[in-house]
Amino acid sequence: MFQKIAVLGAGHGGYAIAADLSMAGYMVNVYELPEFYNANLKPIIEMGGIEVIARTPGGKEFILPAGGKSGFTKITGEITSDIKVALEGVDLILLVVPSFGRERFIKKMKPYLKDGQTIVVFPGFFGAIQCKKILNDMGCEKQINICETESLHYICKRIGSAKVLVKAKKNQMLFSVFPAKRTNKLLKEIQKIYPQMIPAKNVLETTLANNNPVVHPQSILLNMHMVERKLFPFHDTIDGGLCRNYAVTQGMARVMEGIDREKVALGEKLDLKIMKMRDAIKMYYGIEGKNLYESIYNCFAYHTQLAPTSINHRYVTEDVPYGLVPFVSLGDQIDVPVPTIKAMATIGSTATGMDFWNNGMTMKKLGLESKSVEELKMYVENGS
Repeated sequence: MFQKIAVLGAGHGGYAIAADLSMAGYMVNVYELPEFYNANLKPIIEMGGIEVIARTPGGKEFILPAGGKSGFTKITGEITSDIKVALEGVDLILLVVPSFGRERFIKKMKPYLKDGQTIVVFPGFFGAIQCKKILNDMGCEKQINICETESLHYICKRIGSAKVLVKAKKNQMLFSVFPAKRTNKLLKEIQKIYPQMIPAKNVLETTLANNNPVVHPQSILLNMHMVERKLFPFHDTIDGGLCRNYAVTQGMARVMEGIDREKVALGEKLDLKIMKMRDAIKMYYGIEGKNLYESIYNCFAYHTQLAPTSINHRYVTEDVPYGLVPFVSLGDQIDVPVPTIKAMATIGSTATGMDFWNNGMTMKKLGLESKSVEELKMYVENGS
């Protein structure tokens, strides 16, 4: 059973996870890169822990995924920018950083990994395969379990020094292991912490199930005039501040549905049953709609979603190069047309002036470029 946990990354999700697990009684180390020490770790040290608000936009308090709740909690382990200290004696390593920052964390981990440790990448975005490849390329011979999830349990945002608002949680979450043959054993252990975890067939399923690339880039790229002119209306937040709410129109939702259909088609070619985003919203939050527009419109978790004021936001700079671009790369490789995904990735690259096609994740960068459909399925099942 996992007893001591390292949370790598002290951003929005890292704060929520570290606080929730500490409240649940786990020994938790929190690590951040040295250049973010003052911004992300120093407030926790000065306050002695993290304050959590676990409350819906309607004001209803709720229990966090691991059992925590609103209140202040002391962080029970080390709060450090020394990766060696962070990983010492740890059973479970939770990597909770943007996809564009993962490689650096993985490379820092490598010298201090021990046999039997488990790494979970939140969220997938081909994270488990990427982690395995980087460690292999660095000559790591440790017997490490590498896992990923489809998303993050917590809909959360840091709202002050050592303070995080969790405004919603997901009721279920797909969990996978690379290779898939290890899933059942590890799932039983992870469910002791997060009972919401349910098994995915393999790491390709958790990656394709991630709905961020369906909704995030389009909410900015199809709303550029409002984003860049900062025209989104303000509304009150739980902590008394103001944020900007983005709006999805019916036309935008139809583009999202097009991306969703192409993502589902990628899964079908790989013998994976990928849930449509509309059905995923029902699973996550219990919200229904006759189409994706209605599901998003009816879902409270989206009503308070922060609207970016720049197109150079991670909704684009992460979800295009690490979501849409690798979906195109995969589609080209296994002969599944993805024209809507390709169009939005092109728009994102052109609008930002960033070469996402060359800088983003591809099957080649993952070491998968020569594999057929059957070889891909065998690889994620057996690891070879």
